[in-house]
Amino acid sequence: MRILTFCLALLLPAASQAMDLSTRIGFADLQPGRSAPLLQRVNIIDGTDDRDSLLKIGPSLGLSRSEISRIRSVSGYVGCLSPSPSVGSAALFLTNQQILTAAHVFFEPSGKRRWKCFFRPQSVDGPMIDLIVDDRTHFGSKKPKAGSNNDYAIVRLVEPLAGAVPFPVAPDVPVQNGDKLIVITAHPAEMEKDVDRDIPVAQGCQVRRAINKSRSAAATSFFRTDCDATGASSGGMNLSRVNGQLVFRGITITTGPWRDPRYKGAPYNEKGGSVTTALGADAAILAAGRAMAAGGS
Repeated sequence: MRILTFCLALLLPAASQAMDLSTRIGFADLQPGRSAPLLQRVNIIDGTDDRDSLLKIGPSLGLSRSEISRIRSVSGYVGCLSPSPSVGSAALFLTNQQILTAAHVFFEPSGKRRWKCFFRPQSVDGPMIDLIVDDRTHFGSKKPKAGSNNDYAIVRLVEPLAGAVPFPVAPDVPVQNGDKLIVITAHPAEMEKDVDRDIPVAQGCQVRRAINKSRSAAATSFFRTDCDATGASSGGMNLSRVNGQLVFRGITITTGPWRDPRYKGAPYNEKGGSVTTALGADAAILAAGRAMAAGGS
């Protein structure tokens, strides 16, 4: 726990401290030592910041105790410590020994690969587990662009996360406009509510526009949402119910200019930037995840 506390203190400094978080293209990079204005609590879409502790609002989102416990066991922090720190959110994907998250967590803006990477689920006393970032790690491309359709990574854990059961994917039931989502993030920067860092952050929101351009297994799908997002929301797990069962729908990869106060509470507007985008956990991502689980890359 002391190691995690140290890492989070490094990766999630107070708002008044200097840090540089990407705006329209993902939000995992933290670069201490550069001057930055006081961070604003945006991109908050359609009014107030609805994000809060999973334990507090989970029941109102229709989650049972067992579902809340399961969420905590499979989702949490992902980050790297060298050569520069980054932090985001991630969740187990298909097996208990690999995660799905945003690829830009693992790269500096220059394109240089980060190392000393870890995953830490937000279960009670959840372990901090090293990640294996090597030639078998599946990135959306060799040089994934933050916020793009190739901004995803499937990464192996050095050991299985005992007892954790990932949420299933429902590739035969496409994401639809109006689908209700439950988005889970580890601890995004500058939320309006104070949430313990050991507790996942949850929000109920919805799909505003489903965009499935997958014509083959080589393409990814994505969808636009009105979910609130700020720094370190990258890789947040998007859940939805299909025939009553919680399924893994995708991950958050980008939002509007979340440090611009004009976007605080702004109505949903894709052209205006008041929008959040998620990559679907189906199509190319699902194929890559299955290949890695089977021992491929």
